[in-house]
Amino acid sequence: MIRNQFFLSLLFILITALYAYTHDIESRKQQYLLFCESINNIPVDNTLLQEKTTKIEDLKNKISKITGETEFESIYKEFVEVREWLLKNALEKPTLSSESLSETDESWTVENSNTKVQLVKKNLQLIVEYQGQKWEYYPSDEEDIILSSANLSLISAKQVIYEEVITGYAKGFTLHFKDFPSVSNFEVLITFYLSDNNLTIDISSSTTSKQLRQIRFPKPIVLNPSSDEKSVLCVMQGMLLPANCSEKFYGKDLTNSRMMYMPWWGHIKGNNGLLAILATSDDAGIDYQHPEGGPTKVQPLWYSSLGEIGYLRSIEFYFLKNATHVTLAKHYRNWVRDRRNFVSLKEKIIRSPLLEKIIGIPVIHVGALYHFEESSSLFTKNPIENNHHLIPYSKIAEQLRKLKNKGIETAYVHLDGWGYMGYDSGHPDIVPPGYEVGGLEGLKKLSQTCKELEYILALHDQYRDFYLNAVSFNSKLCVLNQDNIREQHSTWCGGPQALLSARFVPSYVRRNYNWLINNGLEIQGVYLDVFSVVPLEESYESFSPVTRSECAQYRKEAFQVLKSKGYIISSEEPTEYLASVIDLVHHGPYWLQPSLNGGEKVGIPIPLFNLVYHDSLIMPWGITDDGGWGIPNGDAGYLHCILNAGMPYLSINADEKEITFVKELCTLAKHCQFLELVNHEFLDDTYRKQKATYSDGTTIIVDFDKKTYEIRYPDK
Repeated sequence: MIRNQFFLSLLFILITALYAYTHDIESRKQQYLLFCESINNIPVDNTLLQEKTTKIEDLKNKISKITGETEFESIYKEFVEVREWLLKNALEKPTLSSESLSETDESWTVENSNTKVQLVKKNLQLIVEYQGQKWEYYPSDEEDIILSSANLSLISAKQVIYEEVITGYAKGFTLHFKDFPSVSNFEVLITFYLSDNNLTIDISSSTTSKQLRQIRFPKPIVLNPSSDEKSVLCVMQGMLLPANCSEKFYGKDLTNSRMMYMPWWGHIKGNNGLLAILATSDDAGIDYQHPEGGPTKVQPLWYSSLGEIGYLRSIEFYFLKNATHVTLAKHYRNWVRDRRNFVSLKEKIIRSPLLEKIIGIPVIHVGALYHFEESSSLFTKNPIENNHHLIPYSKIAEQLRKLKNKGIETAYVHLDGWGYMGYDSGHPDIVPPGYEVGGLEGLKKLSQTCKELEYILALHDQYRDFYLNAVSFNSKLCVLNQDNIREQHSTWCGGPQALLSARFVPSYVRRNYNWLINNGLEIQGVYLDVFSVVPLEESYESFSPVTRSECAQYRKEAFQVLKSKGYIISSEEPTEYLASVIDLVHHGPYWLQPSLNGGEKVGIPIPLFNLVYHDSLIMPWGITDDGGWGIPNGDAGYLHCILNAGMPYLSINADEKEITFVKELCTLAKHCQFLELVNHEFLDDTYRKQKATYSDGTTIIVDFDKKTYEIRYPDK
C-alpha cells in the first residue's frame, strides 16, 4: 500500500513536470511570435515588402515547429538577423546631421542646404552665407590674444592642426593653434560647429601660465554705414543703432553691466538678421566702437578667469530671415527658457507670497541719514552744512500717513540711510541702525506705522563697497586684481572704500539681518545695491581666491539668505544673471550721453530687456515730464513707464494731481505685470510714435513728440 502510494506520488510529480515543461515551451514560443509581430512594425520600402513578409513568415513557421530547448537558441539568432535587416532597410532611421566638411588650400568649410561657413586660412576671416545673405567678419589681427607679456595674432601660430568633429546634431572642425612666437608654451583650440542656421564657436586651452588677459575672437561683423543696417544692442534697457548713426558711441565692459544687461546682441541688414549669444557669459564682455557716422563694430571679449581660459568658452550665432529687434529678442527669450533658469513672477510669488502685494502699487523712495565725509569726492564746502542731511523716522512716518489720507491705499517704501553711519558709509557694518534719526526703536515704530498703513517697508543696503571707516575693515578681505592691486575709491558719502570680496558677502548679510530679526525689527523687503549692475568680480587673494562664476554664486547666496527670511528682494538694475533670483530693481532705463543724469539718447531706445523679462521682474520708472535719470532729453519719463507697463515712482509729498495720475499707471501695471511683452513697433519713420502689445492683447500707443498715450485693454 505504501509502495503504491509512493509510485503514484512519483508519477504525479513526473506528469506535473512534463506539463510544466510543455507549457513553458508553448509560453516561450508565444513570446517569440510576439517578437515577430513587433518587428513587423518596422516600415521598409515597397520594393522590399515581399522580402520582409517572407522573412517574418519563415521565422514564424520555424517558431511554431519548436519542440525542444536546443532549438530556441538557433531560432533566436535567426530572429536577430531578420531584425537587423529590417532596421538597416527601415524607411526612417537615425542619421548624422546633414552638414558637409571640406578643406582646400584657401579655406576650411562646413555647410548644409541653408548655411555655408567658410574660414579663410590666410587671415582667419569668417564668412557665413545664409539663404542669400552674406555675413563677413573682420579678419584676425594682432589683438586676438592679449597676455600679460605680449599680444598675439592667431595667424602667427607656427602650427595649426585641423581635425574634423562630427556629432549627431552638428558637424564642424577644431583648429589647434600652438607654437606662437616668443610665447611657445601657449596653446588655444577653437572649434566651429554648424547645425542648420546655428554656428557655435568654442574656445579652450590647457595652458596654465596665468598670463592670459583677454581673447578677442571671433571678430566683429562687417557693417556698411547705411541706415538699412542696424545693430540691436543690450546697452541698458536696449538700443537700436543704425550703422550710419551720427552720434559716436564707445563702450567696453564685462557682461552683467550697463554695457550688457543681457549677454547678446544682433545685427539687421534689410530683413536679414544675425543674433549673437555669449553662451558662457560670466567672464565674457563686449567692446562697442561706433565713430560719428559709423559703421558699428561689436567685438566679443573673453576675459581670463584667474589668469587662464579656465573652462570652455562658447558663443552662438543664429542667422535669421524677416528679422527685427523683436524677433531677435524673442529668439533669445526662447533660448533662455530652454537653457537657463527663467523664473516668472507667478513662480516667484509661489516662493514668496508677500511679493504679490506689490503688484500694481507705487514705489516711494525716501532717505533718512546722509553724511558726507570730507574725503568724499561729493563733499561740498558751499554751504558746508549740506554735507549732513537727515529726516527722522518719525517725520517719515508722518509723511506716509499724509499720503494714506490722500488716497494712496498701499505702497512700497524704499528706505535709504538707515544704517549706523547713514547712507553709503560704514558698510558692511551697518547695525545698529543710526541713532540720529531714531535708532532701532525709531525704525521699529516706522515699521509698525507702515504695517498699520498697509505699506511695504524695504531697507536699502550695500555689500560691495568696503569702507575704510567700517569697524571690520581689513584689506585682506578686499578684492585683489590681476595686477596685484586692491582698488580704492572715494566717491560716496563714507569716503575711501575698497571692494569687499564676494567670498565674505553672504556671511555679512546673514549676520546683519539675524541681528535685526533678533532685535525685533519687522521689515518686508531688502535692497542690495549695485550687485545687479556692476560686473562680476574675481579676486587673486591667495587665501580666498574667487572666480567671477564663484562671485555670481556668492551674490546669489546673499539674496537667498534674505529670501529665506521671507523678504521681497531687489537690486539696482536688471542684469540677467540675477533675473531669476531677485523680484524687482530700482530702474532699467536707457543709455544717455554725456551723462545718465541728464543727456541725449544714442541711437533709438528700445525695450529689449522687457521684451525678454517683463513677466519675470518688476521694474519701476520715473514719471518725469522731460528727461531724467536714464530718460532722454525731450522724452517724458511717464510715457516710458506707460509703454513698459511699469511700476511708477511716487513722491512722498505728492499732490492730488500726481496721485491721480499714479493710480492710473498702477492700474495698468497691475493688469500687465504678469503678461509677456510680445511686440514693440514703430508707427512712423520718426521712431517717436510707438506701440507695445502684451500677451492678452492689451495695446499701448505713445507719441513722444505730442506727449500723448492711448491704452486699449482687450475687453474694451
